[in-house]
Amino acid sequence: MRRNTIRKMKKLLHLCLTLVSFVLLASCIKENYDDCERCTLTFSYTGDVTYDIFPEHITSVSLYVFDANNRVVQTKRIEQNELKAFQGTKLNLEPGDYHIVGIGNQFDQTIVENIPSADMSQIIFRHPNTDGSGVVESNDPLYLGILDITIPSDYWYEDDVPFRSSHLKVSYTVKGYVNPNAAQAASRAGDGYLELRVKNLLPQTDFNNRAHGDKVTYDPVLNLNMENGDHEGYFNIMRHAKDSDVEFELVDKASGEVVHTLALADFLAEFTQIDVTMQEVLIPIVVEFKNIGVTVTIPDWMINDVKPGYGNN
Repeated sequence: MRRNTIRKMKKLLHLCLTLVSFVLLASCIKENYDDCERCTLTFSYTGDVTYDIFPEHITSVSLYVFDANNRVVQTKRIEQNELKAFQGTKLNLEPGDYHIVGIGNQFDQTIVENIPSADMSQIIFRHPNTDGSGVVESNDPLYLGILDITIPSDYWYEDDVPFRSSHLKVSYTVKGYVNPNAAQAASRAGDGYLELRVKNLLPQTDFNNRAHGDKVTYDPVLNLNMENGDHEGYFNIMRHAKDSDVEFELVDKASGEVVHTLALADFLAEFTQIDVTMQEVLIPIVVEFKNIGVTVTIPDWMINDVKPGYGNN
């Protein structure tokens, strides 16, 4: 009885494999693979750990395929529902060499320019308003995947596209600020009465994952927390080195007076636990107004080595 059961299971397995093979080859001619999606690419992101955390951080991929001359031959958008079903995609490519670039999380705050260029340093992604056409509050939580592949002429090809971070997360909190004009302060209570300017930011990243360009100013939103009176802002910027000249300028909305400035390089030099060379980086700045003056520190959760609450992206 046991042998008969095993024999039946083997026959069933053989039948299943035959059906799968038929489905895979149904649209392909044995001697001609031109009509086949013979290239299977998976996506991965390990961040600062040793295991894949792609689903926790990347919800869409805009894929660009370049040929051996770095001319774009195919583009494809893979949305979140597709990535949940299969963390990758299939491509129909002729035999040859290709350069694959994927942008993770390209949403409304990201445009791509100079795609026809054969120079990866000239193809860039940026916020649409960094050309001076409007206000820039934040970047999308961007990631970039890069891979060179060679498609053979006689068999299916599989490979993995590793992604890396293209952004830094910033949280900026103001404590204890009292507006000199109480009436104005009360009238702005829901909106907040401080604004933040982040100056000398690199506005774009190229397809080599290098941030550069003529420096710009971002205007992140600071919301007033009605429970504790804090002004709080959360936003993303392109990746910057620790010695960059990025500067945070805090302004009183009513008077237009700059009430505090902070150089990012000075902040990172003092709080060395923040390493901007890592993949998942949060720069948590706390500015507190006291009777003795203004102090700059980091949140208690970072001092006590507790996981922050500012999302995954």
